[in-house]
This record gives sequence, C-alpha cells and structure tokens, in this order.
Amino acid sequence: MSRSRTAPGSTGTKAPVLDPVRLQELADGVDVPVGSHQEAVAYTGESFAGKELRGAVFSECSLTGVSLDNADLTAARFLESILENLYAPVLRGARTTFRDVEIGNPRLESAELYGGTWNSVRVEGGKIDFLNLRGCSLTNVLFSNCIIGELDLDGARLNRVAFRDCRIDSLLLGSGGMVVDADLRGSAFRSITGLAGLKGFTVDEEQVVLLAPLLAAQLGLRVEA
Repeated sequence: MSRSRTAPGSTGTKAPVLDPVRLQELADGVDVPVGSHQEAVAYTGESFAGKELRGAVFSECSLTGVSLDNADLTAARFLESILENLYAPVLRGARTTFRDVEIGNPRLESAELYGGTWNSVRVEGGKIDFLNLRGCSLTNVLFSNCIIGELDLDGARLNRVAFRDCRIDSLLLGSGGMVVDADLRGSAFRSITGLAGLKGFTVDEEQVVLLAPLLAAQLGLRVEA
C-alpha cells in the first residue's frame, strides 16, 4: 500500500494517507472460536460460512480465498491484515472495524457493513453488488478499480476518502453525514440519490456534465434547446 498525501501548502483535495501492511511469519489457521483473538495467523481457502464470529479479532492476519457467506461478523475487528479474494453472497458485519487493512479482489453480493469504522484501508479491484456503509466513519480509505452496484453512504462520515477508476452504478447519499476531502474524480456513476449529500465531494469536469440534468431536476429547472 503506497503512502500518498497532498503536497505541503496545497489547497487541493487531500488524498488518503496509507501505509503498507507488512506481515511477519504466520501460523496456519484452523478455526475461529466465538469472540476469539487471532494474531499472526493465515487462513487460505477456509469456509466460515454461517459461523458465529461476533466480536472476533483478526490482528496481523492473512485471509485468502475465504468464504464468509452469512457469517456473523458483527463488531468484529480486522487490524493490520490482508484480505484477498473474499467471497460472500451475504456478508453480515455491522459495526465492524477495519484498521490498516488491504482488501484485494473481493467478490461480495450484499455487504452489510453499516455503523463500522474504517481507518487506513485500501480496497483494490473486485465486485460488490451492494455495499452498505450507512453511518460508517471512514478515514484514509481508498477504493480503486472496483465495481460497485449500489453504494449506500447515507449518514457516513468521510475524511480523505477516494474512489479511483471505480464504477458505481447507484450512489446513495443523505443527510446527517460529514464529508471532508472525499474524491470521486475518475470514477463513473449512473445515478445519485440525495444530491445535497454531495457537499464536500470533489468531482471532475466530465462528472459535472453528467450531474447537470440531475441538479436541474432537483432545482425544478426546465432545460430546452
């Protein structure tokens, strides 16, 4: 994970500040007892489908090709870990914490991650049909080259969050959130609900053109040639 920030003295949008995750020698993981604390463990190809993982902690761990379908990850914590090729038609992870985490090429259909905390997280590639981040706190988070069907950021607090070269079919915004240095430039989206929630986001000129009809409709403007 590369470290990036806006140059000193710049008045532009501040980029996420990210440090690489470097894992030491890892032990082979076998099972995760309820509420357990796993440290320096590698899981490869394991199935946690339907497991009760509420409150579990994964610290300095590697999860590769792991199935989390319908596992209960409520209030779980992922710290200084690398998650690759995760698979879950249904991912239940309300109030989950991700801190210093790299997520690569996830394949998720419905990811219910509302009310959580993300700090120094990179999501690279993959496809997520529905990503529910409603009410989350995101600081120093980068999504790059991701395909997201529906992204719910209603009430979320974003600080130095960027979406680079992503495709977001439907973006849902709302009131009650706080947005500082959130960057949509270079990403494509088809529809936005809650245009007032765009306050604090940075967009490029092409995106402004795409937004014009939506803004006109919200203001009740009639556009005629």
